[in-house]
Amino acid sequence: MSTNHGEVIVSPDELEPGTQVGRWRVVERLGVGGQGAVYRVEDIDHPGHFHALKLALHACTRRAEREVALMMSRAAHPHVVGFHGCVRWPHPREGALGFVMDWVPGLALDVWAETDGTTFRQLATAGASVAHTLGELHARGVLHRDLKPEHIVVRESDDQPVLLDFGVGWYEGAAPLTTGPLPPATLYLLSPEAVRFLWHSPERPGAHYAFQPTDDLYSLGVCLYRATTGHYPFSEWLPADVLQSAIVHVRPLAPVLVNPRVPRALSDVIVRLLAKNPSERYPSGAALHAALSAAASSRETAWDASIFEWEELPPVQEGGTPERHILRPPRPRPVLTSRPPVPLPMARRRRWPRRLALVASVLLTLVSVTHVPLEAPGLRVPDEQWATDGRRDPAPVQYEQAPLPVRNQKQAPCTKELEVELSGACWLSLVKRRPPNCPPQTVAYKDECLWPVPKPHPVPTSMDGGGPKAQ
Repeated sequence: MSTNHGEVIVSPDELEPGTQVGRWRVVERLGVGGQGAVYRVEDIDHPGHFHALKLALHACTRRAEREVALMMSRAAHPHVVGFHGCVRWPHPREGALGFVMDWVPGLALDVWAETDGTTFRQLATAGASVAHTLGELHARGVLHRDLKPEHIVVRESDDQPVLLDFGVGWYEGAAPLTTGPLPPATLYLLSPEAVRFLWHSPERPGAHYAFQPTDDLYSLGVCLYRATTGHYPFSEWLPADVLQSAIVHVRPLAPVLVNPRVPRALSDVIVRLLAKNPSERYPSGAALHAALSAAASSRETAWDASIFEWEELPPVQEGGTPERHILRPPRPRPVLTSRPPVPLPMARRRRWPRRLALVASVLLTLVSVTHVPLEAPGLRVPDEQWATDGRRDPAPVQYEQAPLPVRNQKQAPCTKELEVELSGACWLSLVKRRPPNCPPQTVAYKDECLWPVPKPHPVPTSMDGGGPKAQ
């Protein structure tokens, strides 16, 4: 907020309730990310009608213009958040661009899955709807490119999934958002082929990864894995180099082995979605929709069970209501599926992808090398010694490029003189710790131990939680 000749200029992420933006009155702020702020607003001409307003944080932004162009035309769909018009703030012609969408009361997919009473049949049905929606968008040449649980909101009125945040979505003719090899992305949701492209990008300067429908479907598989097990296939807190190697070379434990409540047919669908080779996945959203719908049509009682087990605790006060708590399965330890990368000639080792051969040896300290036959009958929950926390890792790897953000990390702008901005996210430098003695859940970069600063506000359940992570 600044003052110019007595006039107070309010930043797009600081609008107070009651502020009027065009024909919309701000009710509350839902969330702020690196690229935009999201508000719940009321239509002044129709009191009681609420929508969501997403305002870009900067007056000139290609990303907001791309998202508006996409939402107005090719992305229009019953399972995509609806578009209602554009605004600018604070000046109607020169201000920051914003657009108004449906306000979708509901829960993000992973939060909804962890709600007492949500069943596997409901989850598979919602997943099938998302797959069908993606298939239709792909047929129009539209790719989401940032599919994650918080961008799939299950509407509370009818349990129907709605896709949010096409800020990095692609369509034919769209201008690129970054100069790097990959579009803005969340690392733990990247497909193996995208990571491989990133590794080889120094050999092809100026080349950009051609995102495919199978990338979106892989991300949906990650979302379903999170919803059925309570964990991502590979921990979002792993150092980036180790996480990249895991995505390419490590097979995640089948969901039924992490959470024995998962129906085998649903587990098999998710395992196929996470195949390392894209040709082994479902070829289209329509094919995935058919597979999930067929699986959910089973009459087995396991499909109508709650996704997670719950325990009932005595009330805090005598005569009060007993409390119920979710019993999330322990984090699994994944399985090595292929040999680590072969070290390349000494003359080329200084380029950062070449260090991944060393990272692979670090990865071996994290994972079991025992192969688990996914098709074997009578699968049981793994032994306690095997179902260990994947975050028990060695000292963080020293980065030669800026680390990528993790989920729910605070996005720029960062607090001046306190936080460090890297890759569009905020980090705290631990003054008293230096590599290689960085504590767990931190990253080592340029002789500093950096801790990812969490978002100051919870991820909103009705709109996206902010801009996707930048490469």
